[in-house]
Amino acid sequence: MKGDEGVDRGRHAPPGAPHLPVPAGGPRRSPAAGVARARVLIRPARPDDLLDATRLERRVWGKLSATLNELQRRLFALPEAFLLAELQRAGRPSRIVALTNGILWTRDFPRSYMEYERMLPSASHNPRGDVLYLVSLGVDPELRGRGIGLRLLLETLEVGRRRHLKLARLIANQRARPLCQRAGFDAVRPLPRLFRQHRDLMPQPILMEHWLF
Repeated sequence: MKGDEGVDRGRHAPPGAPHLPVPAGGPRRSPAAGVARARVLIRPARPDDLLDATRLERRVWGKLSATLNELQRRLFALPEAFLLAELQRAGRPSRIVALTNGILWTRDFPRSYMEYERMLPSASHNPRGDVLYLVSLGVDPELRGRGIGLRLLLETLEVGRRRHLKLARLIANQRARPLCQRAGFDAVRPLPRLFRQHRDLMPQPILMEHWLF
């Protein structure tokens, strides 16, 4: 799965937080203080969110980002597993700052992850599957390291439990692996041949799983 702090697509340690501008004569405020006064709401995505979700995907994942049409298909396939983090601050418009989405697999799919890399994730959705595959996790680079990605992961695991699924699965990169472990995922095996053309985005891809019962 792609990630926050960096997972994927079967796709994250965040950079230092930028300083906020300091008003003339005013005290310096840290970004953390500003976010502390804000509310981050985790909620299901709606069709009218998808344009903003696509823009966020592009910021996080660049060449590996999903298109608007692909996100539409994922939302249609498994809407309850398409979650957004919405930053709400008094006097300012709310904005989407993180997302995750998933599809269903059977436990014997895919036989080859190289084969999976060549298809759109939504094309591998199997409504009869008992594995929740987390396709993408992305957090706005300016807000990484504040626990938003972990909240999204944990809430998505609850979606799997409510559907009585057996297993959650994702592909993390080297940066996202600690985040996924905090959410309870275990490393299964490295996938060194995967995403060879995108090592800047997916360094050391590794398959991770979390049993849901």
